[in-house]
Amino acid sequence: MTRFVSIAVMALAGLAACSPGNDPDWEPTPPPQVEEDPAAYRGAAIAGQVCAQCHDVGMGAAPAQNVGAPGFREIAGRPASTAEGLAAWMRDSHPKMPNYIFRDQEVTDLTAYITSLAPDRAK
Repeated sequence: MTRFVSIAVMALAGLAACSPGNDPDWEPTPPPQVEEDPAAYRGAAIAGQVCAQCHDVGMGAAPAQNVGAPGFREIAGRPASTAEGLAAWMRDSHPKMPNYIFRDQEVTDLTAYITSLAPDRAK
């Protein structure tokens, strides 16, 4: 558990450095349900570091670049946004997105985070 806490603290520190606009007062605010799920918590950290450049990842800050990418809450609310569908989508390249290659655990964690944002799962 100590290793998980250390990784989480480092990830959140990284979030602050990569936050939109590098605003020194901005702090990521993952939704409360993320704290209950270690995979979703790790996924929130990845989203804040990588995905927040173009997406509203649901942590209270606008994306760094306004490219019209859908927000994670919007994605999570789509009927087709199942864990399996999201994982398959993340493993495929997309012309409008940078070609990120996520490891299997990262895909699992990001999927857990995005699905945690679905309106019927939010607390």
